[in-house]
Amino acid sequence: MSIDTQSIEGALEAPNPRNSRRLFRFGLAGVIAAAFLLVHESELQDPLLLLAGIGVLVLGAYPALEWARKGLAHFPAFEILMLTTIPFYAVPLVSGHTAGFEFNPEATWSAAIAMLAFQICAVGTFVATRGKQAKQSMLTTTLLPDVAIRFAQTGIWLNTVYFYIIGFTQLIPYEFSNALRAVFFGIGTVSLFIATRRWGAGRLMPAEKFGIALNVVIQLIFLFRDLYLITGISVVLLGLIGYISTSRRVPVVVLAVLLPLVAVLHSGKSTMRTLYWDELRPLPTLLELPVFFQTWIEAGMSLKAAENDADASLAGRLFERASLFQMLCLVTENTPETIPYLSGESYIYIPAQLIPSFLWPGKPSSLLSNVLLAIHYRLIDPDTPGNVSIAFGMIAEAYANFSLIGCAVLGVALGYSYKRISVAALGCPQFSALGLLTILLAAWSFQAEQILASWFVSLIQAAVIVIGLPLVFRLFFRPQ
Repeated sequence: MSIDTQSIEGALEAPNPRNSRRLFRFGLAGVIAAAFLLVHESELQDPLLLLAGIGVLVLGAYPALEWARKGLAHFPAFEILMLTTIPFYAVPLVSGHTAGFEFNPEATWSAAIAMLAFQICAVGTFVATRGKQAKQSMLTTTLLPDVAIRFAQTGIWLNTVYFYIIGFTQLIPYEFSNALRAVFFGIGTVSLFIATRRWGAGRLMPAEKFGIALNVVIQLIFLFRDLYLITGISVVLLGLIGYISTSRRVPVVVLAVLLPLVAVLHSGKSTMRTLYWDELRPLPTLLELPVFFQTWIEAGMSLKAAENDADASLAGRLFERASLFQMLCLVTENTPETIPYLSGESYIYIPAQLIPSFLWPGKPSSLLSNVLLAIHYRLIDPDTPGNVSIAFGMIAEAYANFSLIGCAVLGVALGYSYKRISVAALGCPQFSALGLLTILLAAWSFQAEQILASWFVSLIQAAVIVIGLPLVFRLFFRPQ
């Protein structure tokens, strides 16, 4: 039985071939330009290692370029996942500017080979896996009426209001903050995806576009106020993905404005963190925000900020804190010569996450896997571990457990899972369980710094809110 795709609002339409070709050419030119820029600025002396870094860059971009070149209709969750390997691994490796090169050459080579093994297995498995479009079932049926898609902007407004309340008031008690964060993050993520996809498909009125843009700008201001750029950038990236997935066009004007602004803010970030973190200044109130950002921009544009930056190049400013390659080097340098393999120990807490907390009040936290890795590699005191959150990433974790075999198996597992889900969701309404799952997978592709247990449990929590609750509602309140 085929899926009903008559709803023009719910299903992903076939892309415009001309726009797909333009997107492919734009992406290919961007990859070539990035490769030349990085090679030109690179401090690497080993040409073979530089070539390996370019290989990581190309493999990271290949699935997205193929998606655009062939005009594929599936939602590009896997393609986005592979693109994240470029800033987190390829750029730090090729540029040679990161802390990863404090390690010995053998460790750097092992880390590069581990990355290539992961990417080759992930991309190869994704391409080789056929998958099957899901048949008509509860998973392919819209969980909410199609008219609800047209009111997705309401979810964006709710998320903006939540950011204001959590940032500028004391209305939400601490014990409810985590649960509400999951609720509003799920609502905001899905709403922004749907709204920007409708924007890319040309279905929004000018007033609706203005409302979405206004909300994104306000959310960026509220998120940047905490001096964490990556959270705000993630919001913009999610919106861009939604827009590009239907329009197959890159909003060049938006990027031309956003990239220089982010570069300036990144340059002044250390100065602002010194003022507000080290000197313990209170974060600005709503009325103090204009002066706050004026000070930040002035700090970023000053010559002093550039001189104090360890790497004043554009690539260094943008990707300095995005590197997970240094953690991979840390693992490859120490394992197994001085520190033994974990042999799967960091994965033992994952099955427990499938059991609801109300059925197992004392179940182990997914953070225990992160604590275990941090202790194992002597990054924290085992006597006072606390609640740490050190960014290892799933690839470094896989190597810490099973060496190159672990990285290869991780690539195969992700490539296979993403392909089966992407193909199964073809033609499904966006508000179906499978349609929503592809959105969540794309959003969680940016959680590259998390290890598998943390990544999995946070995805499950969001899925319970975004998919589980509407699914239960439809089961008990089916339309007559």
